[in-house]
Amino acid sequence: MKKEMMGEVEEPSLIELILSKGVTIDHKDLHRLILEALDDSLDEILGKRTRIEFYDQLERDYYFGRHEIPKRLGDFLLILDRTFGTNGKIIERAIAKHLTSKLDRPDTNAAISSG
Repeated sequence: MKKEMMGEVEEPSLIELILSKGVTIDHKDLHRLILEALDDSLDEILGKRTRIEFYDQLERDYYFGRHEIPKRLGDFLLILDRTFGTNGKIIERAIAKHLTSKLDRPDTNAAISSG
């Protein structure tokens, strides 16, 4: 589900991606995959050290632990935008791409119904 804006194709948001996949996977597995995709994206874009510092800042400034991110995805995306500005959307798209590849893996695919 891609949107067209001013002649450009915009990738779906992370939340739209999860909803559009019709995920019927166990919540614990989905939460694990979201956190893996997040870690992979932050490591790729910011590096491991900055990822760790970002999680520390998240807890210190927002009282928001890494383990809470899958349950409070909307809040997390707002914090991402506040912290990184327009680059927050770049990070969100990277998370969506990593999550898509994880959800499309054959071992995960059996637990997902397209719909």
